[in-house]
Amino acid sequence: MLTRLDDYLVHQTSDTVDHVATGDRNFYDRYYFNAHTLDGGVFLVVAMGMYPNIGVIDAFVTCVLDGSTQYIVRASRALGSERMDTSAGPIRVEVLEGLRRLRVVVAPNEHDIACDMTFEGVTFPYEEPHFFRRSGNRTVMDYTRLTQNGRWSGALTVAGRRFDVEPSTWWGARDHSWGIRGVGGPEPPSAPPPDGGPVGFFWVWTPVQFDDACFMYTCSETADGTRWHAASELLFPYGQERPPEQLTVVAHDIVLRPGTRTFERGTLTVARRDGTQALVRMTPRTTLHMAGAGYSYSGGWRHGQYQGPLVVEGEAWDLRDRALLQRVQGQSETICDYTVEGIDGLGTGHGIIEFLLLGAYEPYGFRQWSDVAPA
Repeated sequence: MLTRLDDYLVHQTSDTVDHVATGDRNFYDRYYFNAHTLDGGVFLVVAMGMYPNIGVIDAFVTCVLDGSTQYIVRASRALGSERMDTSAGPIRVEVLEGLRRLRVVVAPNEHDIACDMTFEGVTFPYEEPHFFRRSGNRTVMDYTRLTQNGRWSGALTVAGRRFDVEPSTWWGARDHSWGIRGVGGPEPPSAPPPDGGPVGFFWVWTPVQFDDACFMYTCSETADGTRWHAASELLFPYGQERPPEQLTVVAHDIVLRPGTRTFERGTLTVARRDGTQALVRMTPRTTLHMAGAGYSYSGGWRHGQYQGPLVVEGEAWDLRDRALLQRVQGQSETICDYTVEGIDGLGTGHGIIEFLLLGAYEPYGFRQWSDVAPA
């Protein structure tokens, strides 16, 4: 079907823009943003995804206040054909200047979160190495992601508290990814892949800002600790005219909260071009559970699922409730202070570590899905 975007020189196939090049139901196109005060007292995550072959666009906004309560608004609607309508219920995203400035709006609603905030990148986005992975003969990951650190301005209201968002004290990051990876509800069972072995997925992703530089680290491993995707880079702000310094992922040492698989603290090790190593130390401040942003792996509302023509919901989680934490644990994001030994002049940085560990992971002694860190 013809839509407004078809008048732009953007086509990648012979069809109209509302048709993608693959019929794989898992094709997606997705925004993610985080914003936080430097002290970690307010931590906001917004995500929006479009799923052309499922016919859905959905969005989530979730915010942790003072480390004790996580507020959530989620919205989903039927996608239709118009790709320039990047809104779902009260949540919308606008590109003000490609690769540099984006606006996130959550219109006032009954679920305790509203905002009108603008993100401005401090460096050119980092294009992560392409993700590609097969399970047996089937391609299960084939996607691209850009990541960008930035500063925020605007206003945020959560649970009746208004926050003036200023670039000097509100930092954050965003990503935009598109391609194929698992989304939506479960698929019909298939035969186990011929390579066999335990199933496991280890993931670390951490965009960090310092006053005069940004640091990026990402690492994905299989159940036996084999690293199949990894990248790290030191980037410098617009105007410095300094090329990025490519780093090499060497190691990670993550400590989990007892009785869980949730990040507690840790270090990352990278190597510089000359072979010298740098140690990145992460000191935690506030944790947000990404099940509230659609990354739910044990039931509940998950991104890419059809909920109806338009559905908007909200809830609040008491993060002191141990039973709730057991239910929502899985993918988490933790605001940390970052210090680096081995790269001079960076000072203290601020950012998040996104952490996910599913199934078996032999380096931590996890052999089955129910294994957790010892109490």
